[in-house]
Amino acid sequence: MAEVSLTAAFSTVPTAEAEEIKRVIVETVQQIAQDDGTFKRAKLVFTESDERCGLTAELDGVKKEGVPLQLDLEQLEDAKTGAGARAQLKEALRLYFRKVLGR
Repeated sequence: MAEVSLTAAFSTVPTAEAEEIKRVIVETVQQIAQDDGTFKRAKLVFTESDERCGLTAELDGVKKEGVPLQLDLEQLEDAKTGAGARAQLKEALRLYFRKVLGR
C-alpha cells in the first residue's frame, strides 16, 4: 500500500466533516496507487476556503504540475457515501497525478 500523507486546511467545513473528507481523499489516493502502480509515496496538500478547494501533490518526490487541482466541495461531500461521486473524484485525481508525474 502506498504511503500517503495529507496536510489539510479548512475554513468553512465543520471538523467532523473535514475528517471524513480527508479520509475519502487518502483512501482514493491509496486505491489509485494500488490500481495503477505508478507511485509508492504521495504528499498531498489540500485547502478549502469559502467552499473553494484545491489539492497539490508530490508523487515519489516528483512535482511537475504547479497548478492545484480544483475540487468541488459538494462532490467531496457526496464522495463520502456515493459511489458515483467517488468514481468521479478518483478519475479527476488520476488525471491530475499523470500531470504531476509528467505523463
